[in-house]
Amino acid sequence: MKPQAFSLTRRSFLAGAVAAGAALVVPLRLPAWAGQGEAAGLSQAFIRIDTNGQVTFVLPTSEMGQGTHTGQAQILAEELGADWSSIVVEMPKQPAPDYRVPFVGQMRSVGSFGIRVWHDPLRHAAAQAREMLTQAAAERLGVAPGTLHAEDGFIVHAGSGRRIPFGELVEDAMALPVPEEPTLRPDDERTLTGRSIPRLDTLAKVTGRAVYAMDVEREGMLYGAARLAPVFSAEVESFDESSVTGMPGVVAVVRVPRGAVVVAESWWQARRAADALDITFTRTPADDLSTDEIEGLLREALDRPDVPVSTLRGEAEATLSTEGRVVEAEYSVPLLAHACMEPINCLAESTAERTELWLGTQGHDVVRMTLENALQLPAEQLFINTTYLGGGFGRKTHGEIAVQAVLASRAVEGRPVKVLWSRENDIQQGQYRQTMRCRFRAVLDDAGAITGMRIRVAGPQMGREYGIDPEQRAQATGNLANFDPFSLGGLSDMYYDIPNFVVEHAVVDLPIPLCPWRSIAHSFNGFFFESFMDECAAAAERDPLEFRRSHCEGQARMLAVLDRVSEMSRWNEPAAEGIARGLAVVESYGSFVAQVVEARANGEGIQVERVHAAIDCGRAINPDQVEAQIQGSVIDALGAALRQKVTLRDGQAEQSNFHDYPLLRIGEAPSVAVGIVEIGSPLGGVGEPGVPPLAPALANALFAATQRRIRHLPFSDHA
Repeated sequence: MKPQAFSLTRRSFLAGAVAAGAALVVPLRLPAWAGQGEAAGLSQAFIRIDTNGQVTFVLPTSEMGQGTHTGQAQILAEELGADWSSIVVEMPKQPAPDYRVPFVGQMRSVGSFGIRVWHDPLRHAAAQAREMLTQAAAERLGVAPGTLHAEDGFIVHAGSGRRIPFGELVEDAMALPVPEEPTLRPDDERTLTGRSIPRLDTLAKVTGRAVYAMDVEREGMLYGAARLAPVFSAEVESFDESSVTGMPGVVAVVRVPRGAVVVAESWWQARRAADALDITFTRTPADDLSTDEIEGLLREALDRPDVPVSTLRGEAEATLSTEGRVVEAEYSVPLLAHACMEPINCLAESTAERTELWLGTQGHDVVRMTLENALQLPAEQLFINTTYLGGGFGRKTHGEIAVQAVLASRAVEGRPVKVLWSRENDIQQGQYRQTMRCRFRAVLDDAGAITGMRIRVAGPQMGREYGIDPEQRAQATGNLANFDPFSLGGLSDMYYDIPNFVVEHAVVDLPIPLCPWRSIAHSFNGFFFESFMDECAAAAERDPLEFRRSHCEGQARMLAVLDRVSEMSRWNEPAAEGIARGLAVVESYGSFVAQVVEARANGEGIQVERVHAAIDCGRAINPDQVEAQIQGSVIDALGAALRQKVTLRDGQAEQSNFHDYPLLRIGEAPSVAVGIVEIGSPLGGVGEPGVPPLAPALANALFAATQRRIRHLPFSDHA
């Protein structure tokens, strides 16, 4: 990523400094949003250095277990030359323009953006602060700035050994002009990034002091339990408040979008009353919707004439040729819930003048906009205390829980109300990873190389729910019309060398609320494409690794991770007795990940014993975090591949809790070995790219063992 152009002004710097008191405050400003923060009177600090030497980083991305706060702090502390032990990380209370992801236009923690998007802007801001402190020290010591350097929270004059702590220089530095183009540290002086150091949040989490939204308590707090429509598009027709008002602890019953919230003195009282509430929901066209009907719609869509082309390379006609070996297959994936360990919840104190939330959210601006639209709540009256998230995976980008909590608080004259969804609410009334179906046709030449491939996908166009215009997106990416990255990511942008390549999307609108699930479209397209590549390799009677390598001309990153995972798994040697191996490689979020799954059949099914994973994410800011993210991704992806699905009957989700929507158990977790490849690539994400290769690698391992293909997830649906 190229350095951003900055428009930091003297006036904006002073405004930030005054807002923070006696502290050096260095804001970051991006041109597209310059001025908006000032107009709203919002703090824009990214780095604040107090006179006592305390260094505070105000960071724009939520910490949900991915370690992004530690990685971002490493970047900043290294460039600034700060004492690592002095670092404090905070999050802003309002989604100001300066905190927004530039090409998304919102303050969001999604897309594995935390490091790769903010890396360069954070370095730039830290370098500005360092140069101001250095200049202040130079004037005090009467030496040239070039003779000084910053380390461990001091400006140091190497020639004399004199050292001045940052805090003593703050007031002098505040009076200096802000350098527009500071000099960044040379790479050979970067020693904090690239190191595995303990995470900033580890101690708080292992001692139980870490605060999640579920933990927050306020004086006089009440609890709210939701009773939501079982069919997604239904609304409340009526409810009889008197049916629960006599129950212990019940304070109020509040109508909210898609249901009602019962407010009580304790959550258990609220939950019991919500279950007992006499409530009727409207009938909808989706009342009879079932999984069988949806699958029928997807199959029909694959057979439609004139499905628009989203991606075309080479000649489309070549993909229809029968001159050569033709390989065809069809795959599908089910709806998936996110099943965060911490269910959806929000604490609100809301009056007509001010609304304060305590919320673990990935979507600050989405929450703001949702409240603006639903309740006409002005942005300047909204304050969000962002807590840790007990899992997000995309689900916590939405704001419906904030609306429910605000309505509940206003119904009791502004008292704090914490609204909690039960696990059943979370599984049955959530927003899901879409179900998709995909049909492949490939033509192989006499040498076993793919000369043409046609892919037709059937399913929703989820990007429209996020304001993406498929035609505009197509123009921006060089694809054809009807291109939705939330549906086609991982197919349209695949990296294999296939001369004639066509992707079509038969859009199927479904009355089901959708939401990005960890790695979004790559989570299912990775399964589709890498399973089919294995089918092509088998049809060509070639080794799966050699077959993939032969279609990777010019793809150094893909070859590098394939080579690394081959070494790690000893692919070219016979597998251990009883072990079957499968391979897959997927690019997503700017990183390449190759995985080899080693699985063994047991009396009850298959046991995944080991996963080898190689990742090229550019520079590993904290290698231990990269390893942890890949390991977590494998666990998530394996649980989903083996058993998870949401099915519908009479318009309602049939699964409700972990007994019928099972996560992977500890005893089922494989050993996961991670190899990090660094060949000078651009920065990529790490939170999501470990998910897509797992399911196809497992399916390919099963085929290696049994010659049987699993083309429809989850595996538990197949005896």
